[in-house]
Amino acid sequence: MKSPRHKHYAGYDHTRRQRYPNAAPTPRGSGRAHLLTRRLFSMKASRMFLPDGGAPMRIRLLGSVELLRADGSIARIGAAKRRSVLASLALKLNQIVSVDRLIDVVWDGQPPPKAKAALQGHVAQLRKVLGDGVEIVTRSPGYQLLADRTLLDVTRFEDLVAEARNASDADAVELLRAALALRRGPPLADVPAERLRREASAWLAESVVTTVHELARRLHRLGHAAEGIGLLQEAVKMQPLREPLVELLVLSLHQADRQAEALEVYHDTRTRLADELGVDPGAGLQRAFHIVLNAADEPKPAAVPSQLPRENRGFVGRDAELAQLDKTRDGAIAILTGPAGAGKTALALRWANRVCADFRDGHLFLDLRGFDEAEPVEPGQALGGFLRALGVPDAQVPDDLNERAALYRSVLAGRKVLVVLDNARSATQVRPLLPGTSGCAVLVSSRSRLDDLAATEGAVRVPVSALSQDAAVTVLRLALGADRVSAEPEAAAELAELCDRLPLALRIAAARAASHPRSTVRSLVDTLSDEHHRLSRLSLPDSGTGIRTALTRSYERLDAASARLFRLLGEHPGTDIDCFAAAALAGATVRENQGRLESLVALHLLHETGASRYGRADLVRLYTAAVAPEEPAAERDAAINRLLDYYLHTADRALRFVTDSGWRPRMRVAHPPAEFPELATAQAALSWFRAEETNLHHALALASARGQQERTCRLALCLERFHHHVGDLAAQTEVARRGLAAARELGNARAQEIFSIRIGENPVQ
Repeated sequence: MKSPRHKHYAGYDHTRRQRYPNAAPTPRGSGRAHLLTRRLFSMKASRMFLPDGGAPMRIRLLGSVELLRADGSIARIGAAKRRSVLASLALKLNQIVSVDRLIDVVWDGQPPPKAKAALQGHVAQLRKVLGDGVEIVTRSPGYQLLADRTLLDVTRFEDLVAEARNASDADAVELLRAALALRRGPPLADVPAERLRREASAWLAESVVTTVHELARRLHRLGHAAEGIGLLQEAVKMQPLREPLVELLVLSLHQADRQAEALEVYHDTRTRLADELGVDPGAGLQRAFHIVLNAADEPKPAAVPSQLPRENRGFVGRDAELAQLDKTRDGAIAILTGPAGAGKTALALRWANRVCADFRDGHLFLDLRGFDEAEPVEPGQALGGFLRALGVPDAQVPDDLNERAALYRSVLAGRKVLVVLDNARSATQVRPLLPGTSGCAVLVSSRSRLDDLAATEGAVRVPVSALSQDAAVTVLRLALGADRVSAEPEAAAELAELCDRLPLALRIAAARAASHPRSTVRSLVDTLSDEHHRLSRLSLPDSGTGIRTALTRSYERLDAASARLFRLLGEHPGTDIDCFAAAALAGATVRENQGRLESLVALHLLHETGASRYGRADLVRLYTAAVAPEEPAAERDAAINRLLDYYLHTADRALRFVTDSGWRPRMRVAHPPAEFPELATAQAALSWFRAEETNLHHALALASARGQQERTCRLALCLERFHHHVGDLAAQTEVARRGLAAARELGNARAQEIFSIRIGENPVQ
């Protein structure tokens, strides 16, 4: 809900991102949120004047003198001299104005004999009208009008202009527009005190001209100079010999493609300077003249770029994603986001080639190399290439990034161009490349979710996940031949799953098989079933292309803490994990670890499978196991022990609600977890067991493989009780056999007895 005070800023543009989508990001600490915070704080300060915290009365001098009540109605001030008194006090807000000064100003230096008494009468009448945060108090040697600065339009004008000085261009435009919108006519228009009116008008007029100049300068820098031309023309009429003002008007008309008018303004000013001052235009104004003159002699950029690469001929499926993209073609920004090897580029090219005919002014394409071994493409470099493709001569391409971006938006203004930005690294890399016109469409692909772009630019994310099994098998059929796949349909389906149904992995596997035409699909399945070599088999050594390389590029983007968590996940025996187990593995709190998990999700190294629950694709799981040894052995051992103790501790607590029959050991673990799920009911405990059943079995196998008989025995006891409770006899027997072996190693007679009963063996062997 907007603050009530927002409505007091007439003309304030609350849709900056829609109007200026390509403005540079606001610096932290000086952005719009900071500015609004300051204004809201100021508003709260003004409400301190009110006993009930209601909306205060406002004073307006930028036009006729008015007192505006909270409901928008105008309070009646009365006598004309009373307006002069109010204006004199308001112009010195919160300062003491002497009685002599007031008498001199209100009566224009010719006060009547009883002027002091008349002044007291006017003040008394004003006090009856004022209220709601505005008060006149007697302070020797005169009076003082007390009110918050935000309640007087003159001081609000000053404050908005002051805030704009340190704001970003787009925020400054809003602030300066808001300041200028406070004007309702000549200042103090209905005040009879001529000298007061003349003095106030002089300095306020200068403030207005300065503000218009700053607003037009910011608009010009944003590539929206046309929006400031009208105000600039008014300001030049007020100050026709102020050359910087005229220079900016000439350049703004030029940016708006109004060259003839720009030249006319220059020649009129040159004539006036010569006639009235006997001088020639200064260097700045002459430079602006030559910019317009040179541009008039050169042809306008009219190139129609056609940069789209050829699309992949083996493209399969993605009907849902294509349909979603079709909804975003009109001036929207769409982001194809998904894991490495999912086929984002192929999808982008399929859609772009399908709709390119709708973009009459061409198509721009650039691989931003956001996840390549080479350095990513800098926005300035990308803009330079795009500008040249759009017909801008090298000599006219600015060196400054913001100027390049502004020129790029200007060139695209009114044109209908499709911009495809492949393999983007971050929103910072993409934002300067966004057109400023709604006629253009932008398609971005990235392994990152680009949350900033979605939040600030309204970009629509289109997730690109693994192919369906049918589509994955179709990819194999196209690459290997229909006969080979049809001869071994089951093997083909298994091969698709071993490749995680990722187009990149499928094509690499098919390329390997195609180089051995006599081999069977089953033989390739057997080769890839070896988890120790699957990643290397899904690589093409000659080109360096492959799943391992692609995952490495994503892994290298992680911060140190997130990379450590990713390595430790290689020690987790299952395919999914919840936030509590992940925190135990990392030796951190859930809160500390949450950002790291989100970083992994953002780069599609994990995916959310439920509330605070995360899964890994099989190839990602193999990659985590491959990079896990980068973590010191002692750290990995400690992480495994924390994880096993987490499962033991939580399973023990859950069992208290699941079953109360039979013997259950008291599970005291070496590394009790700091945090674990709240399991306060039998239903919650049973749900946890079902969610973690596979992980518990993997943990049991891991403890057994590491020779940790105590943990093996205890985990087996927990699982045996759970399977007994749910009536899964086969699973109960399997767990009991493993637990019995561990119990015998430990010499734990009671555990041996329990396990032996379950499998029908003599406990003592």
